[in-house]
Amino acid sequence: MRLTYDPEADSLLLTLADPDEQAESWAEPAEGVILDFDAHHSPISLEIQNASRRYPKSALSSVNIQQPIALAQLANEYGLTEAHLRKLAVNGRLQASKIGRNWAATRAALEDYLDSRKYNAKEVSETRELVNAT
Repeated sequence: MRLTYDPEADSLLLTLADPDEQAESWAEPAEGVILDFDAHHSPISLEIQNASRRYPKSALSSVNIQQPIALAQLANEYGLTEAHLRKLAVNGRLQASKIGRNWAATRAALEDYLDSRKYNAKEVSETRELVNAT
C-alpha cells in the first residue's frame, strides 16, 4: 500500500495493489474521487483530485513525491536496504543528492528507478523465452 501526492497534478493517490495492475472498472462516488477496481471487483486504488482544496498543504507535503527523503526512510517504505539505495545513488543509477552526511532522493526518483527495473526484467525474461523457444 502506498500513498503519494503529485503537486503538479494536485492529486493524492492511494495504491492498494500492485501499481502495474490494470483497472477493469472505476467509480466516482464523489466529484474528483475515483476508485479503480480489478477484475474481481476489489478496489486497487483511490485517487483524490484537487487535493489541495480538500486537505491542508502541511498534510500533503508529507506525501509529496518530489520532496527529498532520507534513503533510510525510503528503504524502509519500499522494503529495500539503505545500503543498496546508497550504492545506486553513488553509481548514478538512482537520482539522489547528498545532504550533509546523508543521501536523499525523492519518491518519484525511486519510482522511476523501480519502473526501469521492471521493464528491464520483463525484456530479459521475454528475450530468454524467445531464445529458449528456438
